[in-house]
Amino acid sequence: MNSTKYDHVILLAHGSPDSIWKKPFQSLQQRVSDEYGAGKTSLAFMELTDPTLEQVIAALSDDCRHIAVLPIFLAVGRHLRVDVPAQVKALETDQLKIDLLKPIGDSPLLQDAMLQVIANQLGES
Repeated sequence: MNSTKYDHVILLAHGSPDSIWKKPFQSLQQRVSDEYGAGKTSLAFMELTDPTLEQVIAALSDDCRHIAVLPIFLAVGRHLRVDVPAQVKALETDQLKIDLLKPIGDSPLLQDAMLQVIANQLGES
């Protein structure tokens, strides 16, 4: 991983019982892994799909002491205000610090990319 701040990054998506739904997230996680190093990133799901955040963290090696959870959500709602922070708090230990990052939807870069996709879909670019 290019960053020395985190030993591991977990991309967190919402989850769905539909197996087709998670394919774009798996593809994104593979691209992140290719960029930052195999074994340095994982994909977890908040609900309805495995692996869960708890399962991913349980599978990490003991040398992972500082990890980031990066929500692949477009906006902050109840899950990111209440549910995920409670999960993170329950999973943290004296040996493991977990930073919950802002969701990707907060990024102006993603908003610009979405604007481009919308323009493409409307045939305006």
